[in-house]
Amino acid sequence: MQKQSSIASQKMGLWCTWIFAALTVVGWLGIAHFYAPFPADSGLDATKTWFTEEHRWGTIIGCTIFYIAAGLLTPGSIQFSIMLSKIEGRWPLWSITAGVCGIFISLIIFFNCCAWIVAAYRVEFGADVVQSWYDWSWFAFLLGWIYLAIEMIATAIVELQDTREQPMIPRWLTWYTFAGAASLVTAAGPAFFKSGPFAYHGLLGFYLPMVVWGSYLTLTTWYMYKELDREAAEEQVLARAQTAAARSPAGAALSH
Repeated sequence: MQKQSSIASQKMGLWCTWIFAALTVVGWLGIAHFYAPFPADSGLDATKTWFTEEHRWGTIIGCTIFYIAAGLLTPGSIQFSIMLSKIEGRWPLWSITAGVCGIFISLIIFFNCCAWIVAAYRVEFGADVVQSWYDWSWFAFLLGWIYLAIEMIATAIVELQDTREQPMIPRWLTWYTFAGAASLVTAAGPAFFKSGPFAYHGLLGFYLPMVVWGSYLTLTTWYMYKELDREAAEEQVLARAQTAAARSPAGAALSH
């Protein structure tokens, strides 16, 4: 019974990751309009107009939802670490690394939401102030790619240690995780480019890293959830076997 309760609790931790992903799509990408970020090379006045007139309340409300979502990423990241540690065993360095990086990402998102809200907060801000906060938020957000990459590499390292006939994470996803971690270096581009694919509104600077990390996060969570289902099924089989053994004549004799 205690084991079943533990599995239910762990599933709640994984659900936190899915809720984070859903709220990100609704709040940040949708309401805040970050599915199409305002271009870095649009100029000071246009940036101010976007934040203080066109999308002021969308930014404030959407980023509020996003930082709430970031809070849920914390238990989700801890559960990631727990699931990986079951494979890694004693002294789970890489499992803990993956979990800590996930918590760092949660904090990065929180502080960036604050910065985007600041850009929209006061309409009397000068255009240079709005642009500065907008730039800072994107650099702090995308240059954090190193934590995403380390999280993914640590996860994949542990997954390779799972030598069971049916590993928790299929090998194709493990190799995708390694490749995805390497591709995240493109998120370093916004520090060097204001336009083009490496800018913070560009294909390689923004969209590719978000798709890679988002798909890694949601797919890995799915397979971890299925692993918990297998654990629950095995626990039920074991419990039934123990009950049957206790009720058998031999088991009854031993009980006396």
